[in-house]
Amino acid sequence: MPPYSIDTVHPLLVHFPIALFSTGLFFDILARKFNNEELNNAGFWTMLMALISTPFTLFSGIIAFLEEGSFLDLFQFYHGILMLISTLFLLLLFLARIKFELDFRYSSLKRNLYLFLHILSVGILFYAAHLGAQFAGRI
Repeated sequence: MPPYSIDTVHPLLVHFPIALFSTGLFFDILARKFNNEELNNAGFWTMLMALISTPFTLFSGIIAFLEEGSFLDLFQFYHGILMLISTLFLLLLFLARIKFELDFRYSSLKRNLYLFLHILSVGILFYAAHLGAQFAGRI
């Protein structure tokens, strides 16, 4: 048996998107508070790196899940569903960030709405990660 299996790799990969999405949110909050463009750019690039690392984590999680269950069981697995929902929501927020960059820069209402949705998405991500840790017996 190889020293690494998908069951041991997935827990290693999950930390990258979680840390990057939360750090990106932290940069966005600081950028909003201090009206700092450099912090806004840091939030953008951190969120991009989180989105790049996420497919690897999702794929390893699906493979690890299928070693113990089937696709029919997936809808009862709230950790996976919430992860997919939060990832999709964060992807949509990132695309909105690109498309409506000027709107966010000059509209305080739109910027605050974006920040609220970003906080909500990362909160769902944290809760889903907690459910995954419970499922794996780490909590």
